[in-house]
Amino acid sequence: MTSAKEIDMKSMGSLRQASQKISGHLHKRLNGYLQTLTPLFAPRKILGEFMDSAFKERVSGADTNFIALEETFKTLARETFDIPAKLSTPVPNIRNQLEIHPWEYRYLIGGNAEHPVIITSPVRWILTYAGGTTLSDVMSHQAREELLEAEDLKQFIVRTLTLNKLIETSPSIQQMLEDLRFPLSTETAGATGDLPLSVIGSDLATFRPQDELIETVTQLSGKPVFEELIDLDAIETLPDPFRIKIMEMLG
Repeated sequence: MTSAKEIDMKSMGSLRQASQKISGHLHKRLNGYLQTLTPLFAPRKILGEFMDSAFKERVSGADTNFIALEETFKTLARETFDIPAKLSTPVPNIRNQLEIHPWEYRYLIGGNAEHPVIITSPVRWILTYAGGTTLSDVMSHQAREELLEAEDLKQFIVRTLTLNKLIETSPSIQQMLEDLRFPLSTETAGATGDLPLSVIGSDLATFRPQDELIETVTQLSGKPVFEELIDLDAIETLPDPFRIKIMEMLG
């Protein structure tokens, strides 16, 4: 959960500059790691013959995976997205190409529903298979700011569920990213109901400044968007997971 912290406008300028610099560095490093690890994320390992592909060999466990995915898809289609719940096979091919998009959420300034702001994180990202529809698109659709075709929503759900299932069944992937200090977690967002989203974070803490400052910044920019700030004071106390593990082993 993001903390709140009061700062002044002058401090916000320097903090934003530092946050963007650190975020850019982390984004570049994470993209490099993911390019190297991409072969481990092949969606066919989960869907096998239930996904349209040039490879026709059966994949062990694909039938069980698809049944579970289909059940979750039907629930989400009916209860969250209001689209047809039928999932035909084989599902369209999912490219084994990974993308990361900033984690974002709607925030009501002062709890006022008339002043929603999209808050993004500089150190957390949604991990997805490449595709035309993103979480940001879906959030806009659910808020009726931008409508999406049912087929686009369907493919977004299937890609998301497939990736989440692969990560869930691949503890080695989770461990590698954690060792690289980019821990993976599964989270949900209000706009997507119980759809399990794969989120990559970092050890760096962030915060939102007071509502008055957020409101001032969004009014000056003319856009209802704001990015959390990295808590520079917390960097000095960052834990060293490797050291902690070794000390635990030694009792």
